[in-house]
Amino acid sequence: MSAAVQARASVAWRGWPPLHAWSAPRRLAVALAIAFLSGAVASCACIVGDPLGVHAGRTALADAQMRYDDARRALARLPALREAAAGEAAHVPHAGNSADDIRRISQLAAQAGLVLHALEPGAAGGAHAEAFRSIKLVAQGSFAQLRSLLEAFVSEPALTVPAELAIRRTSAGLSISTTLRVYDALPAAPLALASAEGAGAVADPFARATAAGSAQSGWRLAGILQDRQRIVALVETPEGVVTAQAGQAIGDGRVVQVGPARVVVLAGGATHALGWTEAAK
Repeated sequence: MSAAVQARASVAWRGWPPLHAWSAPRRLAVALAIAFLSGAVASCACIVGDPLGVHAGRTALADAQMRYDDARRALARLPALREAAAGEAAHVPHAGNSADDIRRISQLAAQAGLVLHALEPGAAGGAHAEAFRSIKLVAQGSFAQLRSLLEAFVSEPALTVPAELAIRRTSAGLSISTTLRVYDALPAAPLALASAEGAGAVADPFARATAAGSAQSGWRLAGILQDRQRIVALVETPEGVVTAQAGQAIGDGRVVQVGPARVVVLAGGATHALGWTEAAK
C-alpha cells in the first residue's frame, strides 16, 4: 500500500475526511473560526504592545489637560497674588526695641489723656514674621481715651495690638491693664470698629452700664447669691463690691429687702430699688 493511501486511511479512521472532501459549509465554518482566533490574537497583541501609541497618546492628553487646569487656576489667583506681593513690598520691616516702644506708647497715652501707672517691657515671643515684643501697660482713664490710644496705633511703624485687656470700673473712671504686642515684620492696621462705623460712632458701654444700673449714690446690683437658708446681694459701690443681707447697713443706708431680681435700699430718707437692667428709683 502506498504512503498516500495509508495517510487517507489514517485520517478517515480518526473521523476526519480529507480536506478535498469537506463540504462548503464546513470549510466556511473552519475559515471563520480561524479568522476569529487570528483577530483575537491580533487584538491582544495590539492592546499589550500598543504599536500605534494610542494609550501613550491618551496619557499625554490627560497630563496636558491637568496642566491646563492648573494654569487656569493660577491665572485666576494672579490678581490676589499681585496685591499681596505689592503689600509686602510696600511694608519695610521696622527694626525697633523695647525702649523705643515704651517711649512711643507713653507719648500716645499722654496724647490720648490716659494717666499711666506702669509701662514696662514684657517677654518676647513668636518667630520669623510673627516675632513680637510685649509691653505691659497699666493706666487710668475713660473709654474714649482708651479707644483714642488704640486708634493711634494705626500710625505706628509696626503692628501694635493688645493681646490681653482687662478693664475695671472704679469711682475715678476706668482702671485699664493690658499687654501690648509689637510685631516689627507686620504693618499697622486700623481698628475694625473705626473702619466700619466711623470715628465717634461707638458708644461707651461703661457709661451705659452706669446710667442703667446705678442710683444717685453710685450703687449698682452686681450679683445675687442664694441657697436654701439665705440670700445675699453683691452691691457695687464707689468703694468696691460689698455683700449685703436684709437689715445690713451699707454706707449711709440700710438694705430693706433682697430678692432674686432686685435689692431695696433705704438711704437719705428715700427708697432705692437696685435691679439688673433698670435704674434704681
